[in-house]
Amino acid sequence: MSQHFIEREQPPEGISSFTKIRLGWISEDQVLLVNPGDTKHAFLSPLSKMGETLAVKIPLGQQSSDSKGDYYLIENRQPIGYDTILPDSGMLILRVNEDAMEGSGTVKVMDADPDSQHFSHATFHLDKNKRNTFVDEKNGVAIIPLWSENGKNGVLITTPARFPDALKAALMIQELIKRFPEPRGEKEKNVVEEIISYFKKSDFKTCYEISKQALQGTE
Repeated sequence: MSQHFIEREQPPEGISSFTKIRLGWISEDQVLLVNPGDTKHAFLSPLSKMGETLAVKIPLGQQSSDSKGDYYLIENRQPIGYDTILPDSGMLILRVNEDAMEGSGTVKVMDADPDSQHFSHATFHLDKNKRNTFVDEKNGVAIIPLWSENGKNGVLITTPARFPDALKAALMIQELIKRFPEPRGEKEKNVVEEIISYFKKSDFKTCYEISKQALQGTE
């Protein structure tokens, strides 16, 4: 993810979404643009597997005509293809400053656990308490990793004000998915789909309340 080798005898990990975009390997329509203040979700294919949506871009601050831009990129790094060897897998957040001189921090990993060495816990996961949110109060951005759907990992981009309700709802959905693992019966399937639909409509409070009722009904 920003290291040349994980192990000396192993090949290096694949390149980031930033580099792939620069090389034209990721097209504009494969990147979801989310402005600070908006609330949107996406399910990202693994970066090395390719797919319909591969990254989320969040522009930051006022961009002047002579500025190349300051923004976040979110990508789903999984041990697949050129990413078979990784220090960690999951939702990775990059801070890009294209105005920085080459080699002076153009791209920085927003490490989910900076106390762990060599990016060994750099990615964000909904099921890991200290690694399930990224909040940038200054720029009005909050990012929450979500559950997986059809081999893709979800991510929610919202505001610092909305993220507590969103996180509570996401955690309840995660618990619900654990309680009703696939294959689900028709009743359980309908319940899970209804609750997730509220989340995807950004109705986090209703999502949380219905999830809580559904879980209490199974105790």
